Amino acid sequence: MYKKIGLSILIIGVALITFIVISIYPQTIHLHAQGIKYRLGAEHIGDEKSIAIDMNGTVYTSLTGNKRFVGTISIEGEEIPVPENQRQLEINLGKDLSGVMLYQYNEDEGIGHFLYGTIFVNRSFREVTITVMDQYSAEGNQGGNWSGGDGLMISVPASDRAEALRISNRLMKDYLDGYILH
Repeated sequence: MYKKIGLSILIIGVALITFIVISIYPQTIHLHAQGIKYRLGAEHIGDEKSIAIDMNGTVYTSLTGNKRFVGTISIEGEEIPVPENQRQLEINLGKDLSGVMLYQYNEDEGIGHFLYGTIFVNRSFREVTITVMDQYSAEGNQGGNWSGGDGLMISVPASDRAEALRISNRLMKDYLDGYILH
C-alpha cells in the first residue's frame, strides 16, 4: 500500500517538475512575415503599404508566467535612429503579451533612448501588431504619440487592411477595453 502511494507521489512529482521545466524553457523565435503598415481612420483607407518583419530572439518565461523577449525586430523600410550593432531589444511582455519597444544604446553623450511603439503578440508569436509612435522633436526632446483614431499600425501576417485590423483588434482586445480600431 505504502509503495503504491510513494510511487504515485513520485510520478506526480516528476510530471509536475517536467511541466514546470517545459513551461519555463526558453523559446526561440524566428518570424519572417509579410504584413501591412497602415494609419487608422476612414480618411486613410487606401494608404496601406506592404512590409516585411523579421523577429529573431528568445522568449523567457518566469515561474509566474510573465514573458520577456530578447532579440531583434527588423521592419522593412523603417529608419531606426539607433546604431546597427545596438538594436537588440529586451521587451517585458508580461502575461498579456504586450510590451514597449524601447531601444537603449550608447552614444558619446551617454545613454540614448528611442521609443518605437508598443508590440502585441499572440501565444505562438506568429501574429504581431505594433502601435508605431509618430515621432516628433521639440527643442531637442525626442518623443512621440499614438492615437486609436489616427495612429500608425503594423500588423503581420496580413495581406490587406481588413485582415490587419482583425489581427490588431484581436491582439489588443484587453488594451482597447471595448474600443474597436477602424
